[in-house]
Amino acid sequence: MLRNRILLGLAPIFILLIAMGIYAVSLFTKLGGAIDVILRENFRSVLAAQNMKESAERMDSALLFALVGEEERGRQLYQENFPIFRKNLRIELGNITLPGEQELADKVAQLHDQYVKRAEGFWASTDLNERRRLYFEEMLPTFTVIKDTANQILVINQDNMVKADREARALSAQSTRYMIIALGGGLLIAALFAARLQKSILRPIRALTDSSTELGEGNLDQVVPVLSHDELGQLADAFNKMAGKLRAYRQITGDQILQARQMTEITFSAFPDAIFVLSQDGKIDFKNPAADRLLAKMGKDYLPSPVQSEAERVLKGGEDFLPTNFAKALSLRIDDKETFILPRVIGMRDEHGNVFGAAVVLQDVTRFHLLDEVKTNLVSTVSHELKTPLTSVRMGLHLLLEEKIGALNPKQTELLLAAREDSERLLRMINDLLDLARIESGSRRMSLKRHSPNELVEKAVSELTDVAEARDTRLRSEVDAGLPEVSVEPQQIFHAFSNLVSNAVKYSRPGEEVVVSARRDGDGGVRFSVRDHGPGIPLQYQPRMFEKFFRVPGSDSRGAGLGLAITREIVAAHDGRVGVDSQSGKGSEFYFVLPAAETPARSAKRESKKR
Repeated sequence: MLRNRILLGLAPIFILLIAMGIYAVSLFTKLGGAIDVILRENFRSVLAAQNMKESAERMDSALLFALVGEEERGRQLYQENFPIFRKNLRIELGNITLPGEQELADKVAQLHDQYVKRAEGFWASTDLNERRRLYFEEMLPTFTVIKDTANQILVINQDNMVKADREARALSAQSTRYMIIALGGGLLIAALFAARLQKSILRPIRALTDSSTELGEGNLDQVVPVLSHDELGQLADAFNKMAGKLRAYRQITGDQILQARQMTEITFSAFPDAIFVLSQDGKIDFKNPAADRLLAKMGKDYLPSPVQSEAERVLKGGEDFLPTNFAKALSLRIDDKETFILPRVIGMRDEHGNVFGAAVVLQDVTRFHLLDEVKTNLVSTVSHELKTPLTSVRMGLHLLLEEKIGALNPKQTELLLAAREDSERLLRMINDLLDLARIESGSRRMSLKRHSPNELVEKAVSELTDVAEARDTRLRSEVDAGLPEVSVEPQQIFHAFSNLVSNAVKYSRPGEEVVVSARRDGDGGVRFSVRDHGPGIPLQYQPRMFEKFFRVPGSDSRGAGLGLAITREIVAAHDGRVGVDSQSGKGSEFYFVLPAAETPARSAKRESKKR
């Protein structure tokens, strides 16, 4: 078993560690004993002897103070040091550890008792001459012997400390040599066993690793030799079985991928629209036959510049480019005919949202573009032709209601008022249709000027206050500070504000307020909004609020549903976007976002890039 081989290979190291551990414990015990001798036995005696010497000298100094007339000071110094001497003497008598130390300690105790008795006679005498005789003839010699004996105790203990230190150092040096020899021998034995272990374990593992690397690079024809029946042999056998299954799976998967690719190519070939698949670096990886035919007609082998720019933006993580109208259609000259191509760019993302490619669809919308132009021209023509007779009808109704050509009875007046109201509503609808047709056709050239958002909002609030007050509603403005200027045509933007404010006032209850605001948008532009406290808009209808002729089902509005559509076209002509945020029962906020006006430096930079 592989486990047994590993245990045998590591056994010398375990034995070496155990032996070194036992030896280290023994060594530390011996060193601890030597240090204990130094600190516990000899050091206490040295300290006690030193203190006895110092206290004896002070007691002797006390007697000298008394001889020179300092009686009180001498007595105090004697009384302070007498207990100190006796205390240290008791310590020394209780810490006898060396030969001859007991005799010296007993001698100090005997001499000090004599010294104390003579000191009592000294303090009891009042004769100065007698005191001098006692001190110099009896007490001073005794003090000298006490001091010398205490010094002998100190010296023999110091010598023993030095001896113990030498023994400890010798033991440490000897142990160091033994441990170095043992460590070297253990390392040599461990190296021999490691080399043997490498041959028996690492070599099969290295062969398995090399085979796994080849397998990871796609070379599935790998077979690892089975050299034993232990865990390594079982692993090699399992690897060979896995490689065999992978080879079989690769064969099956390759057939499935080939079939799927053929089906994809057949499906894309059936599409009439040109389809391109781009890699992450923007190169064309795949294109269907329609795309080949389109590029051949264009005489190019790459995408048009506007489409390539949008594709690069999406590949960098931007949103998909999915235009909803023909304003983004490209006009190309193909076969001496003007052809309109509507591009769509869709990012291909993995499960984490990272873009690894993009699909580009170029749809030929020439027919739809022409139909849209025909529809717009037809609406414009019909609206224009209806406006003249409708104006005459309105004038006739006004004349009749003024009763200049005869009196009217109440029933006739009621009918004429209803007819006049319907004609006014019809005229507003025709005017909206004409405005919408002009904006969509782009026939009217706008004159853009830089304006501050505060100026636009305040102008809209001041000029639309009457509209709000007519329905008992208040207008209020909110403008953030520091907003950038925007490039707009004031009359067109006022028309957009008028449509939004009229719509908000229409659905607000009497006494409520409508807020016209401007604040910075996330992409650096300015967001203008009109917020009301009306009934709100159900979520399923919000995406259609800016469509032509759309009205929320169940609403009591009598409009044609063109005001928001006109607002959308006006904002789109300013390179902006519109939107709505609403919750049922909590009001609605219609908004449009305009880009910030370019500074002269940015404008010049953009023009140089175009050139």
